[in-house]
Amino acid sequence: MQDQFTKADILEGLQHKQFELYYQPILDKKQDRIVSGEALIRWNHPRLGFLHPKSFIRIAEECGIIGDIGDFVFREACRQCKLWKDKGYSFYKISVNVSMAQLGDPKLPQKLFRTLMEEGVEPEDIDIEITESLAMTHPETTKNVLSQLKAFGMRVLLDDFGAGFSSLNHLRFFPVDGIKIDRQFTHQALASDRDKTLLDSVIKLGKALDLVVIAEGVETEEQIELLQALECNVMQGFYFTHALGAREYEEWCLYFIRNPILRV
Repeated sequence: MQDQFTKADILEGLQHKQFELYYQPILDKKQDRIVSGEALIRWNHPRLGFLHPKSFIRIAEECGIIGDIGDFVFREACRQCKLWKDKGYSFYKISVNVSMAQLGDPKLPQKLFRTLMEEGVEPEDIDIEITESLAMTHPETTKNVLSQLKAFGMRVLLDDFGAGFSSLNHLRFFPVDGIKIDRQFTHQALASDRDKTLLDSVIKLGKALDLVVIAEGVETEEQIELLQALECNVMQGFYFTHALGAREYEEWCLYFIRNPILRV
């Protein structure tokens, strides 16, 4: 399907506001609170309906317009954050993924900070997520960019931790505030004592380094019980909900807050 799209198609989609953000909550199960929502882009294509990023991101990268999409995502996330914050909601915080093209731009921190100021959002209200493999593509540039983002007051999370290039040196080298444990650890932890020990080790490592530790890919009650037993209480996954449009996400969060006995 992705081969159907051209650079012009994507630029037209951006111009005509066909792209929108969906949000998936990150929850602290111990405190029963919503930590933030991860922003995930969708293309509301006029002919093909809602499209997942895998349908168009590669084309955007090859055409050199992934930065345009990244700019849209960050600004829209800031705009939505401000709307929820102005309503007095406690779940206004949002995390945003940054692409390889964006990380390779040494002016990225200034661009993001300018957008924050233009949209009236505080730096601590928006988290930045980068994958380990992405960070290692341009390690020195990435380190400098992340250092500036942190200096502005933004929190940086290392996404998909353990998926491929995992290294203890990365946690020392890159100035990150937290790790998001790759879903494969969550899924495999119940398969054997060895897998459980691996998950436990990653959680302990993160906590020992005073990092926020988030488990991705949570889909069952058994996984939740295991994670809580291992003292990893911050989670994200389909067990709670799939990604939702802004209005549906707001309704889901309000339901979660107002129904403590019925919480998932």
